[in-house]
Parts: sequence; C-alpha cells; structure tokens
Amino acid sequence: MKLDYNAGILGLGVNLPEQIISNEEIANRFNITEEEIFRKTGVLERRYEKPETSLADMCVIAGERAIKDAGLDGDEIDMVIIGTNTHDTHITAALVQDRIGATKCAGLDLHSGCSSFITALATGAQFVQTGLYQHVLVIAVDKCSSLLNPMDKKTALLFADGAAAVVVGKVPKPKGILGIQMQMDGSGGKYLHLDENKNIKMDGRAVFEFATEKFPQAVLDILKETHLRLSDIDFIIPHQSNLRIIEESAKRLDFPLEKIHTKTIQYYGNSSAPTIPIGLFEEVKSGNIKDGDTLLFIGYGAGLGWGAIAIRWGK
Repeated sequence: MKLDYNAGILGLGVNLPEQIISNEEIANRFNITEEEIFRKTGVLERRYEKPETSLADMCVIAGERAIKDAGLDGDEIDMVIIGTNTHDTHITAALVQDRIGATKCAGLDLHSGCSSFITALATGAQFVQTGLYQHVLVIAVDKCSSLLNPMDKKTALLFADGAAAVVVGKVPKPKGILGIQMQMDGSGGKYLHLDENKNIKMDGRAVFEFATEKFPQAVLDILKETHLRLSDIDFIIPHQSNLRIIEESAKRLDFPLEKIHTKTIQYYGNSSAPTIPIGLFEEVKSGNIKDGDTLLFIGYGAGLGWGAIAIRWGK
C-alpha cells in the first residue's frame, strides 16, 4: 500500500535550567582564562539543573510544551519515547506518561549516547509511518551535571543539562522525514564513557578526530540515501558537542557555517541528547527555519555512534 503521508514534527518544546554556569566560574576553578575556555570549546556559558530535579520533572515541562505547540492534549499521545544517557530511573517514560495524562499510551526508554535524539526520533517515526500510532512524544533529556567530576577540566568545560521534546505525527508528502541513517562502532567506546566512579570520562582528542570524520560522513551518507545534494539543504542542526568540531566539519563539507546551528553550544553547553532539538527550537523560533525548508539533523558521540535524519520542515 502506498502511503500519502510521512512522519513529521508537529510540535516543539524546550526546558532549559535557570542556573547559568559562566566561563568566569569555570576559569577560576581551574586557574585558566575565560578566553582559553572559549578558544577550546566555543562555550560561553552552560546550564545546570537543580540537584533535586528528576529527569521526569525535566521531561514533563518540555513534553507539555511540545504537546501544546502541536495543538493537542495529553490524552492524544499514543507513545512516549525518552532518549537519555543520565538515567535516574529506568521508567522515566512511564512516569512522564502518567504526569501528562496520556491514559492510553505505550512507552520506551532509550540510551544510545549523544545520538539518543536521532535514535529516539527514528524510532518514533517508524510507529507513525506504519500507522500503528498517531502521535508519539519524543523527549531528549540529560542531566550531565550529575555525572561530572567538577575537577575534570576536559568535561567540566563542556557538559550541561537540558530537555527538549517533539511531537511526531502524520504530515502530507513531500514534508516530513525523508531519510534516516544510523551507525555505531563500539571499538571506540573507551573514548567517552563513565568511569568507576560513574563520572563522565573523555579522551578529547580522540573524540574530536572521530566527530570531525563522522559528522561530514553522516551528511554525505544521508544525502546519498535521499538523493539530495548539499545545495538542497537549507539548514543543518548537529549535536552541539564543541564549536570547534562544528567549524571543522563545516570546512570539510564546504558548507556555510551560517547555515549550521551553533547557538546551543555557545549559550547552553553540551547537554548531550537534547542539543539537536534545542537547536531546532531556537532556529524555528528565530525564523531561520521556514515551512518547506530541508534540514539535516546530525548526531555523533558516545558509543561511539553517529547518525543523520533528513526532514522537510512543516506540518
């Protein structure tokens, strides 16, 4: 049966912590300069959630905002998918389902490193595309501050907290998701993992080399799958790991940096799973992304994993 619809994004919602951790604070901790932090990372400030705030608390706020943006009520959500790397429970989807009032709803908790939003969105899209569910709430959330060694400069400069949600539902062709690519290479898992104290441990040089190879490769792979050209792409929203990774990848692709989202890494830090939907929200809100634009979401990081989703924006 030939379907006359694609899975697309109907609503967006973001929940960013109020507490701002400035470069001045980080610089004083490590006896370095604010300029050095920005030169290495591109981060100006990052956000931390309150210690007592749970992942479910973060998700509910983002999720309810996305549901409202989609013009829906909680009981119209058929499935909740949580993408996270910082579990405080393994039933976050169930807790969120209950609190948003989705009374007839399935749920999944997924964990695939910094590519968790790509994985979660791809999973949710399949349920909509097959017609099994009408509205899937996908929430990417991480509370990286809970896993940081505050005296580890390699991670403290970068990582942050946040949550962002999208409602996935049917949209008329040619809008919606055009293609999906996902890959993993576990031989590199040692470069970004949790140590024996459950703190984030990172080999910054190895991750940089991996990301600046796989970011451009993910773009080329998804273009090949979807028969698009790079000139067809209006905007790229990559995982916000490090501004220097984004700049180097743009250079290798010969793609204009002004058409790649970078605000999130600069002002919100690397919150892992939610950086792509936070970036999407920021660009849609600012008017840089318009109805009919062709976008690429690019994820890469812990696993090591990477992937891409091509989508034509609009309902």
